[in-house]
Amino acid sequence: MKLALFGGSFDPPHLGHLAFARFVLDALAPDRLVWLPAGRQWQKPDQIMAAAVHRAAMCKRLIDGEPRFSIDERELHRRGPSFTADTLREFTAQNPGAELMFLIGQDQYARLPTWYQVETVTTLATLVVVPRGGEAVVTPPGLAPHRLRVLAMPDNPLSSTAVRDAVARGEDISPMVGAEVASYIASHRLYEKK
Repeated sequence: MKLALFGGSFDPPHLGHLAFARFVLDALAPDRLVWLPAGRQWQKPDQIMAAAVHRAAMCKRLIDGEPRFSIDERELHRRGPSFTADTLREFTAQNPGAELMFLIGQDQYARLPTWYQVETVTTLATLVVVPRGGEAVVTPPGLAPHRLRVLAMPDNPLSSTAVRDAVARGEDISPMVGAEVASYIASHRLYEKK
């Protein structure tokens, strides 16, 4: 079994995330692509995010109808900081013999040597790196040999920051997040200017 793990804040999830996930399904043919909304990110301790229940609910609305997608909320319920190494250890124990692929942006890959127990991350999963804007992917200095796949996909300018900014300006975000997520954001008054 091949499992692709797609972690992120998803604050909020948007159609760019969905396009990327579908691209991974086509390019790598995993049996399942697991969306992993992040809990408390240890490298961004001061980051303020929408509540975990909202981010999980928005992800569910975004991926509804794709049977190869699932959501795993373990990081949202973990006490203390959320570490990828812990998550990968748990997935390995729960899915013996499965091939794990961890999806990561080029910016995160560049910072990988600073991650907690990075050797566990690189041992347990193939890293699937997505370059931005056609840039070359360069292995960061000090990183031990590891399994790496570079997955080039069409550039997508959407970002969660752009969605939050559009909500604060009172703009229609349906073209950015889809009708279901836009409706959820509006009904819960998320990201509105205080």
